[in-house]
Amino acid sequence: MNIRPHEGHDGKLGWESRRRAAFRRIRKASILIFVCWLSLNGSSISHSENEDSVEYPVKLAFLYNFTKFVEWPINSFRDSRGPLLICIVGDDPFSANLEGELRTRTVGSHPVKVMTLGSNDTLSVCHIAFVPFTEVGHVARIVKGLKGASTLTVGETDGFALQGGIINLRVEGNKLRFEVNLNAAERANLKISSKLLSLAKIVKE
Repeated sequence: MNIRPHEGHDGKLGWESRRRAAFRRIRKASILIFVCWLSLNGSSISHSENEDSVEYPVKLAFLYNFTKFVEWPINSFRDSRGPLLICIVGDDPFSANLEGELRTRTVGSHPVKVMTLGSNDTLSVCHIAFVPFTEVGHVARIVKGLKGASTLTVGETDGFALQGGIINLRVEGNKLRFEVNLNAAERANLKISSKLLSLAKIVKE
């Protein structure tokens, strides 16, 4: 005798599967929203015991939140709805899941686009260029190559801002702080909000 599966039971399992998938998506989004909220409420964030698992999600949240406090020239966008391009130079240390979540966000009318480029690529197309520690030997060349471009350079190595980078993320103890080179920002025709500057250490070349 053939026994057919109970349709109601199958429907319940299908609904349960969809519910779990939706929960996973919400959880991933919540992680980024949470670290964004933290970074908006101070310049320092405590790490968990596993520092590496927290440091780069928080740094990615900082990159996104910097867009809320930096004003780019109008002509740096293709049009009023052109994408805001965040470039990772060299090795990408960020989670693909969180980068995917970031791509669903907007800055004003501009959708956020994230891409990885090499240090020899044309970085002037980027609104933000994140330079990880793996590119420490190329910082001077990267900064020089962006002369005249309205690109917010963000690094994570000692002396990045002193070499002409605009923002440098620093881990001090178990806190994440940042430095700002105002002269470099002015050369790039970028206006940085006083609210952001009040949380930063200002450095001069």
